[in-house]
Amino acid sequence: MRSLYSILIIVTFGVIQFIGVPLQIYFAITNPDADVMEIIQMYMPYQFGIYVFGLIVVLILGNIHKNKNMFELGEKSTPLMTIVWVFGGLVLAFVAQFVTATINIKLLGNPEESANTQLIMEMITAMPYMAIFVAIIGPIIEEYVFRRAIFAEIYERLPMNRVVSFLIAGLISGLIFAVAHFDFTHILVYLGMSYVFSFVYVMTNRLLVPILVHMLMNGTVVAAQVFFKDAIENLEQLQSNIILIGKVIMSVF
Repeated sequence: MRSLYSILIIVTFGVIQFIGVPLQIYFAITNPDADVMEIIQMYMPYQFGIYVFGLIVVLILGNIHKNKNMFELGEKSTPLMTIVWVFGGLVLAFVAQFVTATINIKLLGNPEESANTQLIMEMITAMPYMAIFVAIIGPIIEEYVFRRAIFAEIYERLPMNRVVSFLIAGLISGLIFAVAHFDFTHILVYLGMSYVFSFVYVMTNRLLVPILVHMLMNGTVVAAQVFFKDAIENLEQLQSNIILIGKVIMSVF
């Protein structure tokens, strides 16, 4: 029965991802002169409502089942250790993002900017209420889907030692997590973050921990882009200038 609820959680996520497509098409057809961002602005209030409804459904499905998984039955981390794992997980998530982003750019040659992140920041700039979606609603839904309904179900069923089971379950849930963001040049980055979220879930037996880590990470990124955008751009310009000076010096010597 628990597996059925997990499947329904995944189906709910898929439905809220695509149910608004006809409405987007309608706005595009009825507003032929509108650009992409204008169409998104027309559609987003409806998408916001769809995700709020989806969040309610996911929370119900994720908590009404009686057959608990091994994490739900396992010994929970103490309140103090839960706090430690939340903030430690946040540090791990940013480290994983930095390492995977560096590999993604330097070794794989993918673009530095994530198209998905860039679009999200543009939406938040145009529609500030979308910050609630990015920092709160999205992380809760995604952790129920990718950690509770996918990772935990796979991890518990694999007949291997726990390290191998973790790596396989984390890989599968992480790849689906990455694909769900429609940002295929940054799959490695999403995979790295997904492994961190899965790790803190395993270490604490509390789904709340990866939810909070995910929320804090998204919230930090949003806050940095909204409140410190000019400072970030100045730092990026300074970095570019330093690299340019270094190249000039190297060419002289």
